[in-house]
Amino acid sequence: MTSPEAESKQEKLGEDHSKKFGMKPLLLVFLTVFIDLLGFGLIIPVLPTYARELQASDTTVGFLMASYSMMQFLLTPFWGRLSDRVGRRPILLVSLFASCIGYMVWGFSSSLIMLFVARMVAGAGNANIAVAQAYVSDVTAVEDRARGMGMVGAAFGLGFVLGPAIGGICAGFGLAMVGFVAAAFSFVDFVLTFLFLPEPPNRSKAASERFGNGPGFYWETIKEPKLKVSLAIFFIATFAFANMETTLVLLTHDQFKFTTNMNSWMFTYIGVLIVLVQGGLIHRLTRKFGEKRLIAVGLALSAVGLVLTPATTNIMVLGLALAFLAIGSGINNPSNQSMLSKLSPADRVGGVLGVGQSLSTLGRIVGPIVGAAAYQHLGYSAPYWIGTVAMAVALAMSCRLPDLQLRRD
Repeated sequence: MTSPEAESKQEKLGEDHSKKFGMKPLLLVFLTVFIDLLGFGLIIPVLPTYARELQASDTTVGFLMASYSMMQFLLTPFWGRLSDRVGRRPILLVSLFASCIGYMVWGFSSSLIMLFVARMVAGAGNANIAVAQAYVSDVTAVEDRARGMGMVGAAFGLGFVLGPAIGGICAGFGLAMVGFVAAAFSFVDFVLTFLFLPEPPNRSKAASERFGNGPGFYWETIKEPKLKVSLAIFFIATFAFANMETTLVLLTHDQFKFTTNMNSWMFTYIGVLIVLVQGGLIHRLTRKFGEKRLIAVGLALSAVGLVLTPATTNIMVLGLALAFLAIGSGINNPSNQSMLSKLSPADRVGGVLGVGQSLSTLGRIVGPIVGAAAYQHLGYSAPYWIGTVAMAVALAMSCRLPDLQLRRD
C-alpha cells in the first residue's frame, strides 16, 4: 500500500508530465471523437432508406438502429476499463480500426445481415468515448481539465453537424458511398493516432471510476432518492427523442416526399440548433435560471416538437417542430447532466455519471425498437405520441428535482 505522501508525489509528477504534453495529443483525441460522431451523423439520415432498399420492414429498421447502441452499451465500459490496464493508445487504435471495418462492410452491404454486421462493428468501434475522456484526464493538469473536456464536447457537436451534411453530398454518389467515406475518415484517424499519439506516462483510473462498478453500484445508485428522478429523466427523454430520431426519415419520405439529400440537410439543421444552444447559451441560461427550470423548459419544448412533427405536411410547421425538439434537447441534456453531477456524492461523481450515460444509451436501444414498431403497426404519428407522453411524464417528474438555483442564492 502506498503512503499518502507517495500518492501525492505521484499525482504531482503526473501533472508535471501533463503540462509537458502540449496540445497535439488533445487535438488527436478531438479528431477521434469528432470522427466517431461524424460517422454517426453520416449514417443516420441514410440508414432507413438503405435498409428499405434491402427489403427491411420499418420494425427491422428500429432493430438496426438499436444494434449500434447495444454494442456501445456493452462495450463502452469494457473499452474504458481495459484502457486503464493496457493503455489508452492501443485501445483507441483497436476501436478506430473496428470502426473502419464496420463502415467498409456498410459500403459493401448487399443484404440486411451485412447491414446489421456493419452497424454492430461500427458501434463496437465507436464505443471509445470513455477512453478518449480518460486520455484527456491523463494528459491535462487539473486546472486545464475543463478545457480538455470542453474540446471533447465540441467534437461531439461538430461531428453531428457536419456528418449529415457530408452524408447528403456522398449519397448523391450512391448510399454505399456514405460507408466508404466514413471508413476513409476512420482510417486517416487510425494512421494519425498510430504515428503521433503517445501513451500517457501516468494513467489514471478515470475510466474504471466511471464504469468499473458492479451491478450492485448501479442498482443502489438508481434507488438513491436524490438521484433517481434525474436518472429516470435521462432514460425517458432519450427514449422519447430516439422514437423521433429513428422514424423521422421514414416520416419525411412517406409524408413529405423528402429525398435522401433533403433528409441529410434536415439533420444538419437539427445539429446546428443543438450546438448553438449547448455551445453559446446553456452556460448563461444555467447561471440565470438554474438546472431545474431549464430541465422543465427543455422537456416541455421537446414535447411540443413531438406533437407538431407529424401534425401536417407543411414544411414550415415541420421546421418549427424540429426547432422545438432541437432546442429542447439542447437545453435539457446538459442541464440534467449538471444536475446529476451536483447531486452526486463527491467521491462517486464519475460512477454516477456513468450510470446516467448507461441509462441514456439504454434509451437509445429501447426507443428505436418501440418507435419503429409503432410506426409500422400503429401509424406514422404513433411514435411521436408515445414520445410526447414520455416527455410529459418526465416533465411531471422534474417537479420533484431540487432547485439548485435557490441553494446557490
